[in-house]
Amino acid sequence: MPLFKMKKVWDYCTYDKAFFFVILLLFCVWNALQQYASSKNIVIYLFIFLINCMVLGYGLTITRDVINGGIRLPKIMIKNVVVLGIKSIIVYLIYFFVQAIILGVISNPLNFPEFDLEDLLLQLPETIKLFFSHSPADAFIFIVLGAIVFYITTFFMEIALARLADTGDVKSAFNLKGIKRDIDLLGWKHYVKDFTLIILAIVIFSYFTALYFEIDIINYIWDVFWMVLVFVTQYWGIGVIYREIKEKKSFS
Repeated sequence: MPLFKMKKVWDYCTYDKAFFFVILLLFCVWNALQQYASSKNIVIYLFIFLINCMVLGYGLTITRDVINGGIRLPKIMIKNVVVLGIKSIIVYLIYFFVQAIILGVISNPLNFPEFDLEDLLLQLPETIKLFFSHSPADAFIFIVLGAIVFYITTFFMEIALARLADTGDVKSAFNLKGIKRDIDLLGWKHYVKDFTLIILAIVIFSYFTALYFEIDIINYIWDVFWMVLVFVTQYWGIGVIYREIKEKKSFS
């Protein structure tokens, strides 16, 4: 159940409540900087890029920590998170580029937007309208083929990121034969189940941001609070899956 995953993430985040509060404050600042940078010069953009690298790097630090059996949010080691962040951008861009091309081949002829399971679930009313505005046959093809491609390409990307987090080696993230062996070892059905539960946990956490408060600062902190839980869930989930793969490797 996704609630079990959510409970695990909550326990992981709040094991050290003071540090979780620090992470929350840092994300508040990061989110504010993102908004501030929208109309500023190139220097500000470069600064934001560095901050984004650190955020992505910290995400992979969470993944690495979980792979190694960690039970709480890891400390922020600036050099490590920057290096991991830059490497993760390379991996993200290449895998997303390949995924976008394949999904575009499926969705464009059917006049659908690119398939993204999280977005479809988060924007459920719009998704339902989208399906009703197309023929049942086109909608069926879009759902089935889009889901298959989305799952397979995302599986490879997540294991690639886990390998990067585990070894720090970019090359290991593009060893497709090795990644496939990892997924085969875990089991595709098992991966589908775990990955779907993680997506559902992310979607449920995201739904809480729909609550609105009259006081802007409270509303802002509320949104960032759930943003942090979504962020941790994503990278925690990658770590949990790859930790299981490594455990199976040790017994094989």
